[in-house]
Amino acid sequence: MELPEGIMGLLELAEAEGEDDVVCMLLQSLYELKQASRVWNETIFKHLKSMGFEPSDADRCVYMRGEGDDECIVWLNVDGMLIASRDKAVIASVKAGIAKKFRIKDLGRARFILGIEIDYDMERRTLGISQKAYTESIIKKFAQENVKPCLTPLEPGVKLTKADEPQTEDDKAKMKSKPYFAKLSRFLENAGEKHWDAGIKVVRYLLKTKDVRIVYDGLLVAQLEAYSDAVWAGNRDDRRSVNGMMLMLCGAPVVWRSTFQKIVALSSTEAEYMALSDCVK
Repeated sequence: MELPEGIMGLLELAEAEGEDDVVCMLLQSLYELKQASRVWNETIFKHLKSMGFEPSDADRCVYMRGEGDDECIVWLNVDGMLIASRDKAVIASVKAGIAKKFRIKDLGRARFILGIEIDYDMERRTLGISQKAYTESIIKKFAQENVKPCLTPLEPGVKLTKADEPQTEDDKAKMKSKPYFAKLSRFLENAGEKHWDAGIKVVRYLLKTKDVRIVYDGLLVAQLEAYSDAVWAGNRDDRRSVNGMMLMLCGAPVVWRSTFQKIVALSSTEAEYMALSDCVK
């Protein structure tokens, strides 16, 4: 970082007086500083609070105000935001309220955010989201554009274990630069050829399904549905079970997760109850 031209004279004066350790204190946060995002979040938090918004307990970057047709939701991602409401007039008033304090750029209806493409069908009242562009970048990164697609991400019955990790230094060097996805990620520390083959199969599955979208149906009742399941002793290395859960809204998933349980379940029933407990948290 370079100091403004006018400050240099003050530093020269300080040095002449024998004050070598001179620093400058910023009165306002600047871009590229580590604390800039935090300072901005505190600033926009105070302004949204003054407009009647309250942060969500589940996500402190989601703010809500009002009920029914007057309800408005503001989602923040650093200095970008989405504003949602049933009433366009409410959205316009919120934009105007934010514009009173900050210079904003209105990009219109959201079409692309954080790698997610958003598509609307106002007649059918549906909203679809996809990651086609991001998926294609992954396929290109691994040079799988012209291969035969896979119908499934993993072969049925495939069990990956730490025993498949490379044992020699040559094998480790061969696998050092190869990244992985989801189920394969726990072997990142010392991944083997079998893990790599499984990862490439996932990429080829993405090639087959890159056009698939999640579609929310606005004609359905907005009722939350929860599903959970467990695979008892699914990890062959330490016999931990696997949790699976999914929350559905308007006919499509909004939350989904698959994780290893923290303790070893003594029965399939115990594993199922632990998965259910994780789902309802």
